[in-house]
Amino acid sequence: MATHRPSPWQRIRRKFRAEGPLHTALVALNSILPRSMLDVRVWVVSSTDLSTFLDAEIPDDNVHWAGMASDDNPAPLGGEHAAIEDRLARGKLTVVIERDGRVVGWEMFAARVFVKEDWLRFTVRDREIYSIRIFVEPEYRGQGLAVRLASFAYRELARHGYLRDYGVTDALNRSSLRAHAKVRHLPVGWIAYGRCCGFTVIKIGRRVRVGFWLADNPLVIDFGTFDDP
Repeated sequence: MATHRPSPWQRIRRKFRAEGPLHTALVALNSILPRSMLDVRVWVVSSTDLSTFLDAEIPDDNVHWAGMASDDNPAPLGGEHAAIEDRLARGKLTVVIERDGRVVGWEMFAARVFVKEDWLRFTVRDREIYSIRIFVEPEYRGQGLAVRLASFAYRELARHGYLRDYGVTDALNRSSLRAHAKVRHLPVGWIAYGRCCGFTVIKIGRRVRVGFWLADNPLVIDFGTFDDP
């Protein structure tokens, strides 16, 4: 049976409804004007206490750890053939969910250091992780798959002694904010910046910094900053 594919206009309308007009307009602006020239962002920093998922029941046996061929290729490289610590030590850890024999959703985590932008790094402390991205194929959205992915990952990570997960979400992206709320991600701070040709004014919580950061001289933000009173 042929699969109906939405038209470009239908995809734009869905994105507009899910993510909101401001976020959609910003994405459109960045498609015209390179972010290397002008970039304005407001992010919500949130965190989850992984211990609250220790006894979580996951109603799906098609959720499992997997490898990634690249950041753009969510195809699993195999099942549980390596320890969680080993995968995180090698860079990234991915959990996937399958339907009808194919991957339809995935979430990726990192430990220690994550490159958010070419000029910006985030760091986490020992036994903490950073949620890089969660993705569910459009035709499978609205079925709670993102919650199942996160709940499985949080439960297994908690059982391995990990304490907390951090995330950074576009404050204008309504769908991402709703998804984070469903897995008990509580806001702990804000990051806002304006950037023009490398010159950056950035507010991290209550602190404002001004500088010229590039790939060979990046700004590093420790998530522990947001735990301080």
